[in-house]
Amino acid sequence: MAGYAIKKVMKIAAVIVGLFVAGLAYLSYRGWIDVKWTAMENATRSTLASVTTQAIHTLNDTASQFATHSTGSASGLPLAAGIGFLPGLIFGFKRG
Repeated sequence: MAGYAIKKVMKIAAVIVGLFVAGLAYLSYRGWIDVKWTAMENATRSTLASVTTQAIHTLNDTASQFATHSTGSASGLPLAAGIGFLPGLIFGFKRG
């Protein structure tokens, strides 16, 4: 369910951002506003680079936590939950 939900939220966000940019392009075409497309591109590029860097940092931190605490609890329940969660996440992401 998590993968499916993440993919659906990403699709909705992409549609909203696309409609916003299309609206800006239309208003710019009509001459009602002046959009500085180069500045917008630079801001978007730096934001995406920052998000990517933060995501990589978070993944590295998570991987180091798993390496440090690889056994989980005595019952092994957290490890079993992780093993079942990741395939479900990937499956839901593919099917979404």
